[in-house]
Amino acid sequence: MGLLKKLTQLTTQNGVENLTKTETIETQKLTYKEEGGKNSEDCSGNPHNLQSSLAALYQSFENKCKQDDFAQQQLKQPYLSEQKGKKTALLNKDEELNRLEKKVDDIDVEIDNLSQDCRIVRTNPEDYLLDVDKKASAKFWIGISFLLPLAAYVFVFYISTSFSAFFREFDPGISLFQGMFDPQALSKAYEAGWLELVFILFIPFIFFALGYLIHMFQEKRGLINKLKIAALFIITFLFDAILAYLIDEKLYNLNKTFESEVFNISTAFQSVSFWLIIFAGFVSYIVWGLVFDFVMKEHADRDKIKAFIRSKKEAILGKEKKLIKLKGQITHVEDEISKIKVRITELQNIIDGLILPVMNYKALSTEYLQGWQHFISSKLRMGSDEKDALLLECRGVYDKHIKTLEIDTDTYQNKVYTKTS
Repeated sequence: MGLLKKLTQLTTQNGVENLTKTETIETQKLTYKEEGGKNSEDCSGNPHNLQSSLAALYQSFENKCKQDDFAQQQLKQPYLSEQKGKKTALLNKDEELNRLEKKVDDIDVEIDNLSQDCRIVRTNPEDYLLDVDKKASAKFWIGISFLLPLAAYVFVFYISTSFSAFFREFDPGISLFQGMFDPQALSKAYEAGWLELVFILFIPFIFFALGYLIHMFQEKRGLINKLKIAALFIITFLFDAILAYLIDEKLYNLNKTFESEVFNISTAFQSVSFWLIIFAGFVSYIVWGLVFDFVMKEHADRDKIKAFIRSKKEAILGKEKKLIKLKGQITHVEDEISKIKVRITELQNIIDGLILPVMNYKALSTEYLQGWQHFISSKLRMGSDEKDALLLECRGVYDKHIKTLEIDTDTYQNKVYTKTS
């Protein structure tokens, strides 16, 4: 059993390395084969002795590996290198996580600031360089409360006066007010025909459109726009004058005598009813136009604030989407960090544990078996059949030994015994 004694000895003098460093695997194979032959000769190739010899051989190999710090250091070097790389990767991931978390904090602050802007802009629009009236909303609704009744009056006035001027037959004794306003104007126009109905229905919209154009031209500066506004007022006045002329003419003709003059423009200018009809419509229309212009301006101020708030909310929505994306990245990085930490712990347990180069043992033990069988084949005196049976039995003992050690396959080079707490 000289080999077993040799495997358990360490030659350490002044830091000189042990047997594993000085002997190559090929040299060890020859030693194992020679020792196997000698041990087989000592027991005449007995399979039972082979079983105990292999067990002792493996135990000695394992003890030697435990004591061989240099060999362990060499075997653990890939794990040390991997651990070093994992620690570097962990530092990088920690930095990446810190950057992402800082971005999240910055975006949270930006969202808070944007939300605060949406709250403050209504009371202090000048802080955001918005040239609006703080009371724009109240003025707008007050203007609307005047605009709607005025619009209804203008609508009814021009429907009635248009019908009276172009289609209505006046009865004797009719008053000026009855001449201007006919409560049955729509139904009578409908009875007269759809063209008459469409005509009187759309005439008020002409005046509303003129009022809208006046407002639009007022928003733009320049002499041309002022001339356009003046032209629109003149057109509106002329149309009102035509309606007043036709209605006043019908009223005049109902009450005229044979001595009365023919109704003409001069007569109309001298008629009080003519001017009353004009101002009942034109003045009301002017007031409606002024209120409409006022409401539109206040609405524009409200729109500035709404547009500002809308832009801020869109910005908030964009930042919230970015925030969701960043949080997803943070979760992914945290998962990677967790996996790296687990792997570092696994590697540390391997480094603190034991690594056995089991394929080396398998190669050496195979040589030992060959030495054992060589003695049986060449020197043991017995019959050929008995010798073959003995060789086969010894092979079975060896295979069982290798299988017990779980190295009967070539799927891994080393067997790792991790440290357990």
